[in-house]
Amino acid sequence: MHPVLAIFSIGGTEVVLRAYSTFYVAAWVVAVVLATIVAWRRGISWWRALVTFVAALAIGIAGARVLDVAVNWGYYAEDPGRIYDLGFRGFALYGGLILALVAGALLSRAFRLPLWRLADSAVPAFAAGIVLMRTGCFLNGCCFGNITSLPWGVSYPVGSPAWAHHILIGEVSLLNPAQHSKPVHPTQLYEMIAAVVLCGLALWLLRRRDSALRPATPAGVAFLVFALGFTLFRLGNHFLRAQLATVATPSWFYPLLYALISVGVAALLLWRLGLLPWGAPRSERD
Repeated sequence: MHPVLAIFSIGGTEVVLRAYSTFYVAAWVVAVVLATIVAWRRGISWWRALVTFVAALAIGIAGARVLDVAVNWGYYAEDPGRIYDLGFRGFALYGGLILALVAGALLSRAFRLPLWRLADSAVPAFAAGIVLMRTGCFLNGCCFGNITSLPWGVSYPVGSPAWAHHILIGEVSLLNPAQHSKPVHPTQLYEMIAAVVLCGLALWLLRRRDSALRPATPAGVAFLVFALGFTLFRLGNHFLRAQLATVATPSWFYPLLYALISVGVAALLLWRLGLLPWGAPRSERD
């Protein structure tokens, strides 16, 4: 855990460079730039792609806050002003992804961009953004997992969110406040690894060439494979993450959300592959 990266002075004013905010900003910038470059290299208008990705990102950030408010209402009820706080805390990844994808789809239609090719172009950006954001989470000590006896379990220091949570649930005694947290699953690192592996699979699908024995991958399949794989991973990872006292939603909320998204994405994947009775002909899918 290393929540503060650096402290320096600018014009006599102390500036604190925090890991969480730094890596989140880096994730947003890198994701937009990378997605735009990949889209441009794949023959899509770079400026239209850039406007689409920037707008989708802005809407996605708002969506991430909305979902976080819904699932962590106890935290926001203490101070409703936190809902509108511009600080770098209080984001739920899938709230942002869902709204960002909806916005991207609508904007791609408005700009007459090839939706599925644009989605495929965004896969490396999604993976890079997830890796950077979860790096910030890991250094900040948030989004930690349940207690584990596995050798790679991570213990967080006194004052960390995990330590405070373990004090609350009685795993760390107040009589020994200097004790670190119990070892927990590094769920942030699990998510980073999943994003990298699934991105590699998606890129392999994108590089497939048409041949008599192996037809080229239809547009959109790489993105849908990444989305389905990552959502299924999040479903499993959810059961490894610690459930905080501020979470207001029932325990079935996230599993149901991930399951519904997985079913929808799987149906779209089968449709893009032409495996459904109403699937589009190949000429329309490429």
